[in-house]
Amino acid sequence: MIPGLETAEFVRYGQMHRNTFIQSPVLLEDSLRYAPRAPSARPHPSPLYFAGQIVGVEGYAGNAATGLLAGINAARTVAGKDPVAPPPSTMLGALVHYVTHCEPKLFQPMKANVGILPPLDTPPRDKRQRAIAHSERARMDFEAWLNSLD
Repeated sequence: MIPGLETAEFVRYGQMHRNTFIQSPVLLEDSLRYAPRAPSARPHPSPLYFAGQIVGVEGYAGNAATGLLAGINAARTVAGKDPVAPPPSTMLGALVHYVTHCEPKLFQPMKANVGILPPLDTPPRDKRQRAIAHSERARMDFEAWLNSLD
């Protein structure tokens, strides 16, 4: 029925793909740097950074954003600077915080969503106003964080 696949043979039916991910809460720092928290862990910081689906982030924007953060931190490492992590009040910061701090036994991939942001001090009752408040806090915190970087 599909042109070009007249002679295709389906060996096994199933899902389109399997979401494979590492145990990020045990293996990564907030900067997405590999830093296992085991007694046999490396004594020196690793130059290895992870991002995207492999760390447990879902969605194109989240995958791209964690890739950008990992790239920035790899460049900072090469320049002799400490790696950084955005504030958890921002969506990128919340995603990174989730994948690096979730209870390991409960860890599952997560997509960007308001539920992983820290609660507002005085949340408006109106849903739209609450979203605006989250957005404003994130914008201010992200701007302050950017200005603090060397």
